[in-house]
Amino acid sequence: MNESEINIFVNPFSTKFWTPGTIPYLFDEQEELNINTLIGQKLEQGLVMQIVGSHGSGKSTLLRTIMRSLEQQYFTIRLEVLNDCQCKLSPDFLPVRHDKSVVYMIDGYEQLSVWERFRLRFQDWSLTGGLLLTTHKPVLGIRVLHKTTPRFELFVKLVQELTKTYSATDSDSFSFGITELREIYQRADNNFRTAFFELYDIIQEKESPNRAREKKRRRDNVPESII
Repeated sequence: MNESEINIFVNPFSTKFWTPGTIPYLFDEQEELNINTLIGQKLEQGLVMQIVGSHGSGKSTLLRTIMRSLEQQYFTIRLEVLNDCQCKLSPDFLPVRHDKSVVYMIDGYEQLSVWERFRLRFQDWSLTGGLLLTTHKPVLGIRVLHKTTPRFELFVKLVQELTKTYSATDSDSFSFGITELREIYQRADNNFRTAFFELYDIIQEKESPNRAREKKRRRDNVPESII
């Protein structure tokens, strides 16, 4: 790794690079889907629909990829992101506007209390652009738009996408073999998010000696080749 690369080192698995909205959702090749076909064939205005999947399987990423696509089609998106123990919707989320150009989205539906879910059910979504939810388990009576299924092959594609900027560098910090990736993926219990955290830690550990050597070289003003 040369001097300029050490100076600008950024871990490709920092959360800012893979949190929902930073990279588009990647469909599994077996699904034969892309974002346009998903929206065009399955998403219907005026309906309540859900994206279902386990922790770290890409539900939030898919939701934001859909959101971006709809915004390009001049829809207005009203997005509500629910964190742990946030059982209420924002005061201005309900009642809904009767406007077909407004699509409502809730990321983390399972966080809501029974009362908040009851309030959602009694809105007239047919007069809006519809409501799209993310949830860990299917909600009875709501049509499933897509089920995110974590697969190892998709995990590998995501790793390649995140590290492609560094593929031409001299450092091996960003290189992972299939066997190593499989072990990381299994330890994470098929959770992409958890696996990315481990990859972040691995790269940080690999890069620390490189940066330590660079600091010593600068301090001593000795060419790197003879350190």
